Amino acid sequence: MTVCIGEIFLEYINMLPAFQTYCVQQASSINTLSTLEKEKELLRIFLHASQTNNTALRRMNLHSFLMAPLQRITKYPLLLNRITQATATFHPDYSCLCEATSRLVSYLEHINRKARQECSLPWTLRPFRQSVWHLHEPVAAIDRRELALKSLGWLWEETRFVMEGGLQLAQPPDGPWTKKGSRTLKFQTLQVILMARLQRPAESGSRHGGPCQGPVEDAALVLIRDKNHGKPSLLRSPIRLGQCVVSSDPIYKTFELLEIQQGAFILRDDDYAHTQLWLHHIRGYAHQLGSWKRRRNALPNIMISISSHP
Repeated sequence: MTVCIGEIFLEYINMLPAFQTYCVQQASSINTLSTLEKEKELLRIFLHASQTNNTALRRMNLHSFLMAPLQRITKYPLLLNRITQATATFHPDYSCLCEATSRLVSYLEHINRKARQECSLPWTLRPFRQSVWHLHEPVAAIDRRELALKSLGWLWEETRFVMEGGLQLAQPPDGPWTKKGSRTLKFQTLQVILMARLQRPAESGSRHGGPCQGPVEDAALVLIRDKNHGKPSLLRSPIRLGQCVVSSDPIYKTFELLEIQQGAFILRDDDYAHTQLWLHHIRGYAHQLGSWKRRRNALPNIMISISSHP
């Protein structure tokens, strides 16, 4: 029996706002309970008797139960990360596990920011920042995601961070191929984020299958330059995959992304398996959202196969 943990998490990802409301109100709820225990003696006696005599409570007080949901959500990224490390890259649930981990960690940081806006950060949220965020998602990644969302004008709630990481990028030369079938390319390393914009939860159904299936309205590739001292910056405006044609070059282990009326880019990863994973996702969204599916006769080096599987 195969259980796709990542797909299950993505199917219920829209339940996360409930955790946000709970975590943001955590400090005020603890204070309210402490005040009631001081003012109402009968309540204090009842809670103490329940903790002592009710075996179902495992001698836990009400404060501990109020902490449980917050502690549970902070463990999810850690558990998903361990499952991902033990899952083969070719497994059908691997991409879903990566996506679920990314979205959960991103939302935990979103909850932290919301809590800081509402009130001073309570001590209950600090362990979650130390054990989850700093180990698995550096602060620079937060800035990159916020920059990407701002450049597209998308909301976090409707955005799926499909893939992100370092890629080598080059622009193809205008001239013909050089001798020995090679091209002179100058690659630069950038941080790349592949993002998809989803329909509203009320309009979307259950999520099954590969990364390209589901209620996706738009998808884009954001190219970001990381600065040594300062915030990251965009290399250029986001690349809308609905206006792109994607082709692969297995000989040179690269793939080419042609944006209509804008230009082309050649991309690769140091690990060819990761290059293929990027290609799979990008090509899938381009095929799903693209409005033109014909071969470009004016660009003979771009070969489009409509019938082939992405």
